[in-house]
Amino acid sequence: MHDVLKTAALLLALGFTTQGFAIQDVLTAPPADALRAQVDAWLKPRLAADPDLERAVSALWDFGDRMPTPAERSDALLRTLYLADADVRELVEACRLGDRPTSDLREFRALTSHGDDPLFSNNVRAFYARFLSTATLYEEALDIYRQIEPQHVADPAALLFHRAVCEHALLLKDDGLKTLAKLLDHTTGVPNRYRAVGELMQTDLSGLEEKSLGEVARQMSDVRRRLALGRAGERVQRVEDQIIATLDEIIQQKEDEQSGGGGGGGSLQPGQANPQPNSAAPDTYLGGLKGRGLTDRRDIGRKDNWGNLPEKSQAPAKNMIERNFPGHYRLAVEEYLKRLAEREAPPR
Repeated sequence: MHDVLKTAALLLALGFTTQGFAIQDVLTAPPADALRAQVDAWLKPRLAADPDLERAVSALWDFGDRMPTPAERSDALLRTLYLADADVRELVEACRLGDRPTSDLREFRALTSHGDDPLFSNNVRAFYARFLSTATLYEEALDIYRQIEPQHVADPAALLFHRAVCEHALLLKDDGLKTLAKLLDHTTGVPNRYRAVGELMQTDLSGLEEKSLGEVARQMSDVRRRLALGRAGERVQRVEDQIIATLDEIIQQKEDEQSGGGGGGGSLQPGQANPQPNSAAPDTYLGGLKGRGLTDRRDIGRKDNWGNLPEKSQAPAKNMIERNFPGHYRLAVEEYLKRLAEREAPPR
């Protein structure tokens, strides 16, 4: 027992917790007074040019006798930067316009003009990345999230939560689980709403299987999102082809199961081993949608071959879905293919 206590004390002295992570790895929102001190130091050279700025900023940080939440501190910080910096005002006003941003995003000076100031650069990027994720521009949001150092952000729990939302939506299983583990297990003061939804996303990603109906449904949803953003190029069409190929494999697998695995047919005899599949998964399988989907353009025609699947090919697929899966699966697939058939072909 004495040796166990000595070992535990040694681990704590070296900075390790019982989970094997360094104590320094635990993210904690900076206290209000420490954050305010950083803000005052950043503001000091700017006060001479604007005597009213100090009074306006003091009003933003007046929380009375109560302790402000990390979200309130983050909001006060962004409002301070808005008052004191023209580049931040340009960025915030562009986000306030209310128009849904497209994939052709503007370059804002506020994202790069203070790269040597971690307080400014990380919190401004966190604000813009959250705006993009809310607009379902998940790839662009992740590009910015990857540039942020969480230890310099006023509200690290919100940062990790919204990054996990992007990774979950893009089926980035490993990245998403890593972010969620950091949020749920190694961040202090996580709001209940983030924890509840984060645990749901963690369970969902943990159970995600390749080439399953669950993954197909998510890929269909992501294709609809991309089309709504005006993206109908080769990347989207390639994903559409992958979805229908996966559905074909699932249908074929169910047919093989019903026919006893094909070939020999019939049911297994007592004592007979269950035959193993003799073919590996094709190397061309695309898993979670990763990257921004930018490819070299080439002439691929204007015809949408997926939505216009011939009736002869539709019948066995519909019958198989109807026999083996709940009724809403067929309705979902039919509605999805109908929408694809009705949409206009992308411009050359």
